[in-house]
Amino acid sequence: MINNWMLSRPNRKLIPIIDTLSVFSLLTLGESWTSDVQRQLNFELELERAGLKRSGSRRDQRAGGARTYESWLNSLGLIYKENGSGILRLTMSGEALLDGEPPVPIMTNQLLKYQYPSPYSTRQRVNVHARFKIRPFRFILKLLLDSRIGTLSKQELARVVITEAENESDKCYEYIVSKVLAFRNHGNAILPSEFANMYPSSTTGVQTLEQTLKRLEDNANTLINYLDYTQLIVRDTPSSPIYIPEDQLPSVVTLLSEDRGLIKDHENEEVFQRRFGLPPGKMRDNRSFGSQSFNTAMYVQRLVRNQMLYIAGTRPVSAITPDIIREISLATGLTVSAVESGLSGWSADTLGIFEASYVDMAFSSREKALDFELATVDLFKQLGFSTRHVGASPRHPDVLIESPLCYSGIIDNKAYSAYSISNDHRNRMEQNYIPTYQSSHGDLAFFMYIAGGFINTIDNQIARIAMTSGVAGSAIKASDMIKILQKHQNSVIDHNLLKALFRANRRITIQDIHSL
Repeated sequence: MINNWMLSRPNRKLIPIIDTLSVFSLLTLGESWTSDVQRQLNFELELERAGLKRSGSRRDQRAGGARTYESWLNSLGLIYKENGSGILRLTMSGEALLDGEPPVPIMTNQLLKYQYPSPYSTRQRVNVHARFKIRPFRFILKLLLDSRIGTLSKQELARVVITEAENESDKCYEYIVSKVLAFRNHGNAILPSEFANMYPSSTTGVQTLEQTLKRLEDNANTLINYLDYTQLIVRDTPSSPIYIPEDQLPSVVTLLSEDRGLIKDHENEEVFQRRFGLPPGKMRDNRSFGSQSFNTAMYVQRLVRNQMLYIAGTRPVSAITPDIIREISLATGLTVSAVESGLSGWSADTLGIFEASYVDMAFSSREKALDFELATVDLFKQLGFSTRHVGASPRHPDVLIESPLCYSGIIDNKAYSAYSISNDHRNRMEQNYIPTYQSSHGDLAFFMYIAGGFINTIDNQIARIAMTSGVAGSAIKASDMIKILQKHQNSVIDHNLLKALFRANRRITIQDIHSL
C-alpha cells in the first residue's frame, strides 16, 4: 500500500501525452488489451520507434513497460476499459486531444479533476491508501493562492503536502498550512522519528530517511512538472519553489471556483472514467459504441493523423500544405491521396498543439535551448518574415528576421521562466549584436528577447538597452508569441503593426496583442 500521493510517471512531463495516446489508439482501437501480451509488446515497440520511450534490449518480455504507459493514460482520464467487453475506449478528453483540439486547457481540466481514490489509484499494483480523498493539483493551487504560503518548494511538498494532505476539509487544509510554515521555521526537525517507516517504498519497503525523502521529492517534482504544462505556475530555476505568476492569478481563482466535488463510483472504471474524461464545457458522455468494429479506413485515418499530430507538436503549422502531405506520405508509406483522405474534414488547432511544446522549450534552461531557437525561426516564417538561425556563430544573436517591408530584427531566445538581462547579456546585445546587424542590415528596427517569463524589472532593462544603443526593443513570453501567431492565422497582421509592437521598449502584454 502506498501511503502518500503518487503519480504514474513513465514520462516526468506531459509534453509527450498526445503522441503517446495517438500511438496507443492506433494499436488498440476497439480491441481488448488486458490479456494480449503481443499487442502490449507492439505498443512498446512503436513507442520506441516514435522516440517516446528509450529503446534497447527488452529484459521484460511480459510488456511491463507498455502497461506502465497504459496506466499513465488511464490515470489521466484519457482511456478506459469498457464494462463487459474489456475493449479499450478513448474518453471524450482523449478523443478531443486526438481530434487536434488545444491540449493545454484539456489537460489542465484533467489535472484539476485528478483525484484519490480513482480506478487507477486503487489498482492492485498501485493501491494508494484509502485515507486520501483529495484532488492533489487543486489542493496545491489553493495553497499557492494563500498569502500565508505563496510558494511551495519540492521539499515542502515532499515532507508535508503529499504525505499528510488527506482531504479537502478546512481542518485538513489549515493543518497543512501550519505544517508547511513549521517546516520553513524548523526544517526536518518537524518530521516524526518514524517518518521513513510511515512512508515505505511500494517496491522495496522501508528505506533510509535519505532514500525516503529523495523518493518523495521525485513524486513532488512530477507533480510540479505536470502543473508546469498548465502554464498556471512557474519556478525561476529548476530547483526554485513554484508560484502562480501575477498574470495567471485570475485564471487560477476562476478555475478553483468551478468545483463539482470528487467524482463518485471509483469502483466502476467505465462510469468513473467517462465522468473524469469530460473535456471543458461537456457535462456528460452519452456516446454509444454498439458493435462498432475497427476497419482499414479507420486505421489509415488514425495513422495519418498520428503523424500530423507529431508534426504539429514539433513546429508551428498554420495550414496543411502539399509539402506536409508529402512528408506524411513518406513517413507512413501511404499514398498522397490516402493522406489527403485521412486529413479530410479534420480541423486540428495545430498552433494550440505546438503551444505546449514551444512553452516547454522556453522553460527548459539548456536542455532544449537549440530547439527553442529553431522553433522560433519557424514561428516567424509563419508570420511572413524571412528568417535565419544565426546563433551558431560567435557574437551573434539567435535569430535574424527580415520583413518584405525592408526592415529587420534580431531575437535572443532565453529558456528561462523568469529571465533577467544580466550585465553580460546586456553587453552582448549593446556591444556585439546590435552594432553587427546595424552595419550589415541597414534598417535594424528592433531587438527582442523571447523567454518563458520575465522578472518585474524587465521593462527598465529593455529601455536601458534601447537608450544606449539607439535601437528600440521588446521582450515577450513564449506563450504570448503563440497568441500573435494564432491571431495572424485568423487575420493576417500587417508588418507595420508588428514593427510598432516589437519596438515597444518594454515587455509586450496580452493587451498589446489584443489591440493588434
